[in-house]
Amino acid sequence: MQAISQLKSTLTTLFGSALGKSLFWLGSAQVLGRIVRLGSSIIIARLLTPEIFGLVAIILTSFEVICTPTRRISSAALIQMDDEQFNNALTSANQVNWLAAITAFVAMSLLSLPLAFYYDDLQLIPPMILMATSYLLLPLGMLYAAKNLRLNRMRVVGRAVLWQTVFDGLLTATLALLGLGIWAIILPKIIVIFIWIGVHRYHNPLPEALSKTLKSASSAINAGQCETSPKERKLGLNPQAIKILRFGIQVGLGDLAIAMRQNIDYILVGYFLGIEALGIYFFAFNASLGISLGLIQSYGTALYSHLCQKQSNDAQKNTSQQQKYFQSLKFIMLLTVPIITVQAALAPFYLPLIYGQKWLEAGALPIFILLCLSGLVRPLGEAASQYLISSGQSRFNLICNSIFTLVLAVTITLCSFSGLTTVALGILLVHLFMMPGFTIYLQLTQKSEPEPEADNGEITVQQADTASAAISTEVTAQVTASPQSSIHNPNQPTQPITVGSRETRYDFS
Repeated sequence: MQAISQLKSTLTTLFGSALGKSLFWLGSAQVLGRIVRLGSSIIIARLLTPEIFGLVAIILTSFEVICTPTRRISSAALIQMDDEQFNNALTSANQVNWLAAITAFVAMSLLSLPLAFYYDDLQLIPPMILMATSYLLLPLGMLYAAKNLRLNRMRVVGRAVLWQTVFDGLLTATLALLGLGIWAIILPKIIVIFIWIGVHRYHNPLPEALSKTLKSASSAINAGQCETSPKERKLGLNPQAIKILRFGIQVGLGDLAIAMRQNIDYILVGYFLGIEALGIYFFAFNASLGISLGLIQSYGTALYSHLCQKQSNDAQKNTSQQQKYFQSLKFIMLLTVPIITVQAALAPFYLPLIYGQKWLEAGALPIFILLCLSGLVRPLGEAASQYLISSGQSRFNLICNSIFTLVLAVTITLCSFSGLTTVALGILLVHLFMMPGFTIYLQLTQKSEPEPEADNGEITVQQADTASAAISTEVTAQVTASPQSSIHNPNQPTQPITVGSRETRYDFS
């Protein structure tokens, strides 16, 4: 009874904390959206073949890898600025957003050709090019999303994720029933971007400085005058936009390393075992880890903001942050371990009942269970990354994630010679050994945090990785995917690495 009472008291305290409230808004949006997506996934799992799932995996993985470096291309700098700098930088940030969007569109369109020839399937080209057009929609909402994240409006961010996911699931199910095949999954991903844009722009006007700047720039051009000489411009951007771009590229490269870690399994399974095996793996991964990964992504977004709040109290900075970090581990493990354990235990009963007997015949059940169990320790890696970035150790975080990616890639490569089940077992073992090991290492070695570096006006890689205050993820794009985990909200983190912030301000004016 005493243990139960203590557990109840702990949960009440944790859910009443700032972290608990932030996680409530983001997590509830993820869970409610996943419930709708569950119905959608049941329909498409019964109507679509593993080959179609394989093609979808290739398209969504390509989208994610290309989108990741552009997701925080301007918001990383904007969120760090004060009000005056933010207002003055909006026009420059808008230029950077459009440059990144057009570059991403061209890159994915060109990538469709070699992928189609490699997999000997020209069906890849039209949906990949159509999917690439979604990049051109993102700048319409990126500044508004950055403003919401800058003001820590997690309720709005969660609402965008929820409605995006709900409409994605409903549209996917409807189009699948109409017999649209692969288009039933691709088309909704593009349409729901308008919902993401609408939610972030609703009652969220940008400062008048943006429109005034645009008008004055237009007048200057018509008068034959320009604020900057041609020598000062690069890629058609003004000097301030160049600074924001450089800042965002440094952040994006760090995020790209994490995206590769999260998608390396899709790439290697498709390369070694073919499209049909990739389709089975893609289904098992998303069906087993869908809800838990949604919670973990929301947890990462909320945790980073929670850890950064410590900087307002310099007297207890180190102790406070470490206490928040280890307390957050207890919070997320109490939340996810029961869910994942029950899900894995009941998988043999509900998997054929819900998704159909054909997935059991394809050998998806053991893969489903093994991947589901790997979710038990995934929150440890998410929490560790957020802690390292918030404490100014993002270089060390990047090194650790790169080592993990390398170990995971070698394991998948070796296990692929024995089949998909062995690959899933290898992934489980890597997570079971490395994630807790990393957490124990931090507990033994992280006794104190480095002092903030003096601001000399230059942007370093470490500063770039610590530039934003609560920039998320998943949300894709947060364009969200179904069967999920491939596309996230453009300003929500999907991965363990998230952009951070210090009290040091950088001059982007």
